[in-house]
Amino acid sequence: MLRPLRFLAVCFFSLSVLGASTALADTTYTVNTFASGAAVAGTSPDSVTVGNGSVWVAYQNGADSAGASGSSTVVRYSLDGTVMNTWTIKGNVGLKVDPTTGLVWALQDNDGNSALTVINPVTSATTSFTYGNSYTNVANRGFDDAVFSNGNVYLSETNPTGGTDPVVLKLTTGLHSPLQVSPILNSTFTGINLATGLPGMTTITDSDSLKLTPRGALALTGEADQEIAFINNPGQSNQFETFLALLGTNGKTITGLPDDTIFPNATGGFFFITDTGANTVYKITATDLAPGSVYIDVRDEFGILNLSTGVVTPIFTGVSPHGTDFVSFADVPEPNTAELTFAGILLLGALLIVKSRAAGDRTTARVC
Repeated sequence: MLRPLRFLAVCFFSLSVLGASTALADTTYTVNTFASGAAVAGTSPDSVTVGNGSVWVAYQNGADSAGASGSSTVVRYSLDGTVMNTWTIKGNVGLKVDPTTGLVWALQDNDGNSALTVINPVTSATTSFTYGNSYTNVANRGFDDAVFSNGNVYLSETNPTGGTDPVVLKLTTGLHSPLQVSPILNSTFTGINLATGLPGMTTITDSDSLKLTPRGALALTGEADQEIAFINNPGQSNQFETFLALLGTNGKTITGLPDDTIFPNATGGFFFITDTGANTVYKITATDLAPGSVYIDVRDEFGILNLSTGVVTPIFTGVSPHGTDFVSFADVPEPNTAELTFAGILLLGALLIVKSRAAGDRTTARVC
């Protein structure tokens, strides 16, 4: 079903991630409904991630985020929206695909008593893991998101209670229970304000989404802080931070809570966006994206983020987006040889049938 856009084309300027040149583009967007929770008996779609030629969505079904009750429905879709498989996983689940192994990480209960279930996309088997004593499992703290980079795994930890509480950590054990972690960024830190170019101190009180930028930095969303923090050279001796407050087009602090930042790796592709309130997943086809453009969802809108000012310009409004991912046209798998052969056989058969019927019609006409 085609959903009308608030505007189909937009001209905009956008700075590339962390310092590349300004680019101008005429971008077009077309929005379609990709999936509905009703079709899989799920509600409240939240996390969405793309990997293994599939789209993975977690329907959280009202499960408690500290693990007290409920389960999430994880659905694997083909890129055309066909349901390929489903899993029921205890707790409130967020998803991320490890691009190296293809394993799908289902992070359970981001607000306390966190655990991890890993899905093998080949066998559909699941494996459960627990966290060790390096995880400060105090009330309301848990792991929300993961990033895989250069053989390392980084996790965002929620709800810090003070400036020295960690908000980003590095997994030190690999996939072995108990999972152990080591902090690389505390809630309060000093960095460069990207809007002013000046050093300053800032605090992330509501750490949430964690993404990887094209230059290998980690982008951490401070949801209630309405801020993005960038961790450059994460975990290395030359690690440093930058940050950016998010603003509306009126220049004031943005209305609504931000979640996922997306860094498209191509000039054309598909954005997948979960609309929690509408129990719907949208697919936005985008062409002529500006090189280095950055996108973000802010609960009631999906828009373009200017990394030099922090201004978010909406392109899709009237929704309640809560998770976003992107896949380029080039990364959409081509039909395999068997599929093409089968399609060719069907086409040839159809042509023969048409030809046979046409011949029959001519014969009848001659008899008459």
